[in-house]
Amino acid sequence: MINPFDWIIGLGLMGILVLIFGVIILALVLGAIFLKIALSFFDAKNDEFGSVFVTALIMALVGWIPCIGCILSWVIINSRHKTGFGTAIVVWLLSGLLAIIVAFLIVIFLIFPLLGLATLFP
Repeated sequence: MINPFDWIIGLGLMGILVLIFGVIILALVLGAIFLKIALSFFDAKNDEFGSVFVTALIMALVGWIPCIGCILSWVIINSRHKTGFGTAIVVWLLSGLLAIIVAFLIVIFLIFPLLGLATLFP
């Protein structure tokens, strides 16, 4: 027998796929913002947002390669933004550190107060 509500399951699956795609795009945009901020501390070329976004996208793709992913990320930053190899390492570390600091601040100022507020209402 055909269920007349099968389309609802399809909508739920589509919503999950859109959510996953949105999280991936958001992660790429945030990674590009942190990389742009880190590049702004040094005399880097091609530091407009489009170029930095492409760099973040390529770094996300090669970052999955075991053992050499971070080295390839350093080479990509070095070649795309005309920094030295040491500067590329520092920019990579600084962009990661910025992401950790922002995540820590979000937890402290948003998550902890919400958890404290939740304990007020049994």
